[in-house]
Amino acid sequence: MATPAFGQGLPASPGANEIRIGNTMPYTGPASAYGVIGKVMAAYFEKVNAEGGIRGRKINFISYDDAYNPTKTMEATRKLVEEDNVLFILASLGTNTSQAVHPYLNAKKIPQLFVASGATMWDQPRDFPWTMGFLPSYQTEAHIYSQYLLENHPRSKVAVLYQDDGFGKDYLKGLKDGLGGKIPIVAEAPYKVTDVNIDAQIAKLKASGADVFMQFTTPKFATMAIKRNAELGWKPIHFLASVSESVSSVMVPAGVENAEGIMSAMYRLEGEDAQAAGPAVFREWSAFMERYVPSISKSNGQAVYAYLNSRLVIEVLKNCGDDFSRENIMKQARSIKGLQIPMMVPGILINTSASDHATIEQMRMMRFTGGHWQFFGPVRSGIDPGTVSESFKTIFKYGTATKRDLANQLNANTVSLMTGSFGSTYAQVGADLASVLDNGTHLRILPVMGRGSVQAVADILLLRGVDVGIVRKDTLAYLDRKDFAKDIRNQFVYVAKMFNEEMHVLAPRTIASMKDLDGKTVVVDLPDSSTFVTAINVFERLGIRPHLIYQEPRLALDMLRKGEVDAIVAIEGKPLQWLNQINDRNLHLVPVEYAKTLQEEYLPSKLSSADYPNLVPEGGSVETVAAEAVLASYNWAPNSDRYRRLSLLVDTMFDKVGQLQRPPFHPKWKEMAPRATISGWTRFKAAQEWLDRNMPLAAGSAVSSASGAAPTPGAAPQDPLYREFLEWRANRAKASANR
Repeated sequence: MATPAFGQGLPASPGANEIRIGNTMPYTGPASAYGVIGKVMAAYFEKVNAEGGIRGRKINFISYDDAYNPTKTMEATRKLVEEDNVLFILASLGTNTSQAVHPYLNAKKIPQLFVASGATMWDQPRDFPWTMGFLPSYQTEAHIYSQYLLENHPRSKVAVLYQDDGFGKDYLKGLKDGLGGKIPIVAEAPYKVTDVNIDAQIAKLKASGADVFMQFTTPKFATMAIKRNAELGWKPIHFLASVSESVSSVMVPAGVENAEGIMSAMYRLEGEDAQAAGPAVFREWSAFMERYVPSISKSNGQAVYAYLNSRLVIEVLKNCGDDFSRENIMKQARSIKGLQIPMMVPGILINTSASDHATIEQMRMMRFTGGHWQFFGPVRSGIDPGTVSESFKTIFKYGTATKRDLANQLNANTVSLMTGSFGSTYAQVGADLASVLDNGTHLRILPVMGRGSVQAVADILLLRGVDVGIVRKDTLAYLDRKDFAKDIRNQFVYVAKMFNEEMHVLAPRTIASMKDLDGKTVVVDLPDSSTFVTAINVFERLGIRPHLIYQEPRLALDMLRKGEVDAIVAIEGKPLQWLNQINDRNLHLVPVEYAKTLQEEYLPSKLSSADYPNLVPEGGSVETVAAEAVLASYNWAPNSDRYRRLSLLVDTMFDKVGQLQRPPFHPKWKEMAPRATISGWTRFKAAQEWLDRNMPLAAGSAVSSASGAAPTPGAAPQDPLYREFLEWRANRAKASANR
């Protein structure tokens, strides 16, 4: 690891006269057959440099040996980024190895381009925008085999040999999804890359009575399996993963006579297939191999792969113009349209976009005959547009699985979330959670339109199937104080403080303060809503007794304009869409003073001209108070299934708070403070355990109920409302001292 496998002396700063590219490759170890890729790529960049480079810049390709070991991959990648200052990482090989550096490179905003692995995880542009794969995904390839079996061998029985890691499991999942239970998989046998042989696995698969053998293996084990099948005289319909189709590295060592009839699928041509490539393409490919890497056989499929990957990245770099920033390199990589690279199967095109990081999605079936591969049938797409729909997949499975099994699978990890009325902050937050957390059958969030905080409490306590809900802290306190729900503090737990909700009081300008509403007619939303509870709570604590009207605030505007009511109260996270649309000089937002009687349950806040430009003068603000919204649930026993499901929600949501706090999700997510405590209430046990594992407090630290942060001496709290509270308290103290 001390020196690059390839590359020359490095100047002090990258980018001025070179394009520095990093790579890791297993030149040694169990996957060393793939080391050919790094050698051929280095040779191709040598060719590009000999021809003048890219816009006068030479390519410096620095490739380290990671021996197919994720720990070594991490070490080498850190060296490439932090010491060698590469612009991006290209074509590093392996699923587990590349996964080890996946989060690191995305956090550093280093492009991880055209990963030499077909794992589906490389096509997650929303979560990992700096990563792209190159190969058709392993699931895509397995879907193509499924298509072929369903069309040609619908009554077969399948046995699967697979590598026991992300690589093999991705293939297996694709096969199962593609078959959808219509053809049974009667036996599965995993192996580990450290295994000396796979004799026991092959014996098990043969004994299963399967007549189809799916082999999702790397080259070393592919050779073993083909040999062992021949020794046992087992001759099923045999499929081989495309990553192991190399004639020179797999078929020849296994014995070409033993490999006769094996099927696979491919997106690229064979290195010796002059007829399929065409004279000009084959001539260019041959000339490159003979001049720059004569020691490597043209029949080695990994050499063709390296050639294609190298040519693709050269296309990307050419499209960069003179801007070789990481941002522009990534932009060009995700802007490829209809590109056909020489030595790819005719008809297969590369297309990418900001929302599609799957570089190749088509393949063509082929059969090993007479010592070489022969293509047959049409170019197939492993991506059925309908399969991106989880609902379509469910319906497809409905015809092949028992109704009870399918229902159990779908319900096992579904969490029902009670939100609020249409257009409310709660409803938007529920939709955001479903967008970010839904993950097929692993977790599904089912937001339910509700009627407000009071109804949500009742639903959590009584409604079958409701697991969790967004409620307001003061609603729980009010129910407890009035003894409307006996022993509610033991029945209810909170997961986390979600955000603060501001009190909006809209009235004619004749209403100058909250005291002016005494005896007046005020709309306070529906009796089940959170606005209703907060409004009557605030009025009670301020000693104000208005006449209350129960109507949705947005539907009461005409009543206000006609003088039928004197004010509308709405308590939600700012800015409110319907309130922002009001442009009436006769109406304004009434200030709510942060009186002493409100300080136990509320926080001080402001409504600014930026929030409501039509109601607040430019640069101005209106004082108000804010209530705290919390995610709450029934206090389920730790050994119950409901507890397990809520734990799944907690783990996933807390892991993705950072994503929820970025656009386009509701701006109120920025106020979420997982560590914030809700005084007087108990946190859900699994949530507390997650925080203790992942966000432990230093000994003696205190947690602010407003911000959820453990403040350090001299550090300013992060929550804006908490800062405003401290500001208000300081001003209040100063005013008292001057009296």
